[in-house]
Amino acid sequence: MNTNSRSLHWWISLGLIAFGLLAAAALALQTYRSQALIEHRIWRNILESVTQTYAEQRASNPAAPLPNAGILHTWLIHGDAPTPGMPQFLQPLPLGYHSSEGWTDLDEFDETFHALITPLDGGRLVTYLDIDELETQQNRDAMMTALWGIVFIAMIAALIGWLHANLVRPVRDLAFRMQAIDPAIKGQRLPTGYRQEEIQIIARASNAHLERVEKFIERERSLLDQASHEFRTPIAVIAGAVDILRMQGLPTTARPALERIRTTVEALSEIMVALLYLARETSPSAGPQEITAVHALLPRLVADHEYLLADKAVRFKVTDLEPTVIEAPEVMVRIAVGNLLRNAVENTTEGCIEVSISNGIVCISDSGTGFDPVEAARRYRDSLRAAMPIPGQGLGMFLISRICDRFGWQLSIETPASSGTRARLNVSASLLNDTDAP
Repeated sequence: MNTNSRSLHWWISLGLIAFGLLAAAALALQTYRSQALIEHRIWRNILESVTQTYAEQRASNPAAPLPNAGILHTWLIHGDAPTPGMPQFLQPLPLGYHSSEGWTDLDEFDETFHALITPLDGGRLVTYLDIDELETQQNRDAMMTALWGIVFIAMIAALIGWLHANLVRPVRDLAFRMQAIDPAIKGQRLPTGYRQEEIQIIARASNAHLERVEKFIERERSLLDQASHEFRTPIAVIAGAVDILRMQGLPTTARPALERIRTTVEALSEIMVALLYLARETSPSAGPQEITAVHALLPRLVADHEYLLADKAVRFKVTDLEPTVIEAPEVMVRIAVGNLLRNAVENTTEGCIEVSISNGIVCISDSGTGFDPVEAARRYRDSLRAAMPIPGQGLGMFLISRICDRFGWQLSIETPASSGTRARLNVSASLLNDTDAP
């Protein structure tokens, strides 16, 4: 899985959180600008305009009434005598502009106001704006904005939780159930009873795919079984004919050809058994595997391949045979090691081919001309990745790669500095402990 990838739920949650933060910032800015209106200089402009207009009216008409409308009030006071209707805290204020938002000495009063005191006709004209109700409403609106912001954030959190419960959790559950399906068990399907229609569609499509794959595997297995049955009969006939011919008085020159036929039939039979074995899925409940003593098998394999050295100045040499017992069918070991022996014979024209096993590693070293190890490693890697034998490499390397993949073995091919080739088959993954050995 790519560590840099992000889920759809992550991106949706990020978008919702970013949108929520942006909306909260917009609401906070709007509330701040609304609160700033209380201190805006528009109130002073209004007071100055009303005062100037009344002064002009009084100059032409001394009986002009004082302007009083809504939150605007005016009083004309002479001396220090209390003026009816005027708040007491305005009485001692000097000439000039006064505001409850800018005077700390007026904090003892609950009212929120703006006032302008100017001289007029030997007295003082007090023009007063009572914005206490406006500020109360703005404070109430600010609290409602904060409340709506909290509700908005809670709704985003609830939406993210809903997405997790209705999108992420069902998808993860579907993926978990998909991974839990055992290919060796027929008829396994995903549940389709999810509440979300989209998850149901995915589950149904996956079940349809599983059914097609199951039918395809069944056809392949049926074809393989039928083909193996059809091949076994002629192989058995050829093997029986070879046994009969061996008992006849054939000329000495015909013996090598007859022996070639016998060994080829045995090799073909082993290959068929290996293909059938590799075609089956491993099952934990299949029981214990066949036990093979590799140290006892190697001398027999070398003897079976002696005929390949008939026309060459080459000989096999079995050296260290450390007791090694593995949990794997003997035919698998015969095919893997046999192919390595044949490859060694093909690459050697004279000298010696040494066979040994130590620490769970079968080593086959020849004194041939060797080959490019980089190219050999590339071909082996490609054979492991290929689903079918690579053209030009034959069935041998394909079988070795599949056997190694099946049992967790490792094959390395080296070219020593001197000459020749060394093939090392590590079968330690299948080693049996002393307590496991029969």
